[in-house]
Amino acid sequence: MFRRLLCGIFIMLCFSCQHKKTIVPSYYYWRTNSSIEGEEKALLRKHNIHTLYAKVLDIDWAGVNGAIPVASMDFHGLHRGLNVYDSLNVRLIPVVFITNKTFLEIDSAEIPVLAKRVLRRCLPAYDSMGVAYEAREPFNSFGMARPSEIQFDCDWTAKTAGKYFYFLQTVRRFLPSDSIRLSATIRLHQFKYPDKTGRPPVDRGMLMVYNVGDLRQYSPVNSIFERGKAAAYFTGGKAYPLPLDIALPAYSWGLVFRDRKFYQIENGLNAAQLDTSGAFERKGKPADNGVSFYRVKKDTVFGELFLRPGDEIKVESIDSSQLGAAAELAQRAVNTDSFRVAFFELSSNEIKRFSDETLAQIYHSYQ
Repeated sequence: MFRRLLCGIFIMLCFSCQHKKTIVPSYYYWRTNSSIEGEEKALLRKHNIHTLYAKVLDIDWAGVNGAIPVASMDFHGLHRGLNVYDSLNVRLIPVVFITNKTFLEIDSAEIPVLAKRVLRRCLPAYDSMGVAYEAREPFNSFGMARPSEIQFDCDWTAKTAGKYFYFLQTVRRFLPSDSIRLSATIRLHQFKYPDKTGRPPVDRGMLMVYNVGDLRQYSPVNSIFERGKAAAYFTGGKAYPLPLDIALPAYSWGLVFRDRKFYQIENGLNAAQLDTSGAFERKGKPADNGVSFYRVKKDTVFGELFLRPGDEIKVESIDSSQLGAAAELAQRAVNTDSFRVAFFELSSNEIKRFSDETLAQIYHSYQ
């Protein structure tokens, strides 16, 4: 009897060890400013976050100029600020956002050139041109980021998959070391229909459990996340054919409509900012799904927005219950025992809306 009991305990321990998951808490940093605020640093310390996905480049198609950066961030400066001056020991992963339009328009013969340009911005002293670029600032070996992973963010379609995947293959071919890993973001439609959209030739995917609707539509739907809409993407029985990390929505934004047609987007805008300004009036009561509408009462400049009377701002935000619902759905996609759970995005405005207990509970729910 005693032997049977010991055998049973041993089996249970083995089963438990086999299914124990290793979670790496992470965040996204999506601003062009390379200076992180005090509240943001405090959050990194409090939750023991040592992995930060930082957007380095926005690339879009610009007619005769082709694929060009339309926004960039001082990646090495961010690294120095966090690791040298603040001693936070944060591993930075450069993220390159490329529009789908770029791969609709670019000629395949130009893709190797684009791949090399991207690598020069992501890896220190990649080639002679990279050395010349970095020589413009007083870099030293300790103050330079040396990433072991590069992530690409593109909402590719079946029509652009060929060129995008060729670009990823070319980047891998040009990498100076086999130890540098490639990853790619996976939208929900790409997650549900891999047979149609294809699987990117990378080492890992980052499943984005948000952007469930068309933000350009004037409607009461929260395009960031609504559980009913998101759940429809998790009905398949097969595991996604790439190891997945998980990205969860912890952000808000303002969508500007002029004559009920989409006009502009302002990241990080929230209802509290508009409530305290005399230039806006709320339309009706805020909805339970995190959507509020505001009407512009007079000509005004708000941040980088130039607004006129009659314009409307649709504020979309995520609360703790919606964040928890996104995390619960994403558990259905987990297909590896070691993965990252990343919140989008690191911002002092967004941090205030989520308690430390909420974030810790979500991280813990995956273990």
